Amino acid sequence: MPRAAEPETPVERPGAYRSRFTGALESLLARKRFPKITIGDLVGRAHTSRRGFYEHFASKEACLLALLSEAAETGSAQVAASVDRTAPWQTQIRQLVTAWIGVVDARPAVMLSHIRDVPLLDAPITADLNHDAYVNVVRAISAGTTFRESGGVPLSRVRALILFGGLEKLAEDALRQGEPVSAHTEEAVETALLFAAS
Repeated sequence: MPRAAEPETPVERPGAYRSRFTGALESLLARKRFPKITIGDLVGRAHTSRRGFYEHFASKEACLLALLSEAAETGSAQVAASVDRTAPWQTQIRQLVTAWIGVVDARPAVMLSHIRDVPLLDAPITADLNHDAYVNVVRAISAGTTFRESGGVPLSRVRALILFGGLEKLAEDALRQGEPVSAHTEEAVETALLFAAS
């Protein structure tokens, strides 16, 4: 009688095991400040071992860095994809700001940790954090042909940094008060339009 085939052991995609820890950290950040989160909390939430954690991260700070870098990469890609580059510049700015606010509201714990915890980390760790993801998106959008031909002005790096610095401060204020950032979308858009037009 032929022997039944044994079920295949599922193979995790590359990075999936690592993302279990960053996902666990994001979940914990929704309820607890980063300094109070322990490696034990992380491995418990990820349902794995300390050994598994240290195979991927040197410290919980390195895990936070990975989470924030991943969030910036995926979030900036979402924002970029939300902007119609053939629309007038005002529409592009509106879409960009609205999409950014949507990204923040979808992952509020990540934004608050970025604002509150990163300044407290050691310099070598913060030096590696990519702060330019959204700045690069807005600069690329504002340098587009339709953006410029419809009267928009390309944003310098400094102006893009100031724009996103203001949006981050708005997000921090709203999230600390327990409000969705989207409650302030219209004011944020109008301010961004004034800023981009000047």
